[in-house]
Amino acid sequence: MNSIGDQFMSMLNSIIGFIPNLISAILFLLLAWIIAVIVKNIIVKGLNAIGFDKWLEKKGLSSPDEAKRESEGLIATLGKLAYFLVFILFLPPVFDALNMQSVSDPIREMMTAVLNFIPRFFVAAVLVLLGLYLAKILGKLVTNLLKSLNAGKFNSYVNFGDKSKEGIDIPNALGWVVAVLIGLFFVVQALSVLNLEVFNTIGTAIIAYIPLVISALIILALGFVGGNLLSTVITKSTGNAFVGEIAKYLIIIVAVFMTLDQLNFAQSIVNLAFLFILGAVAIAFAISFGIGGRTFAEKQLHKFEDKVQKEDRGSQ
Repeated sequence: MNSIGDQFMSMLNSIIGFIPNLISAILFLLLAWIIAVIVKNIIVKGLNAIGFDKWLEKKGLSSPDEAKRESEGLIATLGKLAYFLVFILFLPPVFDALNMQSVSDPIREMMTAVLNFIPRFFVAAVLVLLGLYLAKILGKLVTNLLKSLNAGKFNSYVNFGDKSKEGIDIPNALGWVVAVLIGLFFVVQALSVLNLEVFNTIGTAIIAYIPLVISALIILALGFVGGNLLSTVITKSTGNAFVGEIAKYLIIIVAVFMTLDQLNFAQSIVNLAFLFILGAVAIAFAISFGIGGRTFAEKQLHKFEDKVQKEDRGSQ
């Protein structure tokens, strides 16, 4: 009986000795709950007080019904997120009070990593917002500068279809390109600030691909400009708009395939497709003019010959 009594007293002493630890853990949880509720109310009430809910309604991010119900919406979600974060911050001391360091140590390491990451996250967010703001301003500046220089008069040279219809606007297009490039640079810098391997790889890939995109855009623009100029020259020299349009679209097609090749977009497939299309167009052109359109081709050649002879006589 003495051995049984000793074991019972040992167990009872362990239970009694654990009670202060349990009380400490309960007090930590109670303190965490009080602080979490206070933080949640400050965030929810504060954002509602500064009119954040109305701003969300204007941007279409929430409906008036959601703004009236505190249990839904973005503001309530932010409040709940802060509530749970406070609880997570108090978990390590709670488990320490219960002498459960095997649980508290991983949580503490995780929270340390998160707390170290939060400043980098805010810096990255500020960089992204600043970059988007500067990109918008500089894009508008480039657009207004080109409009003041009357660069829109060259819009017809980059128009793909009918020149009488409104096509690509050069000032707006260049302003948009400048804004996108500046925004990308700031986004890549923000990703590097986060110092995450995946994001660093993504940022490096974006920076490495930007020169290819710029050169591809230049090739495409030169194709459109060259096609329109050549179409105008051929139309004036031959008096046939149809031949000029054929030449324009051929140059544009070549520029499109060169652009795809420059972007490393399935290069082997693009090259084979270009060769097949070029061969098919050449054969179709030869057959149509050699068989079906022989009379038409003869008239066009005579017309071109007469025009050349008239210009020679005029020069003499």
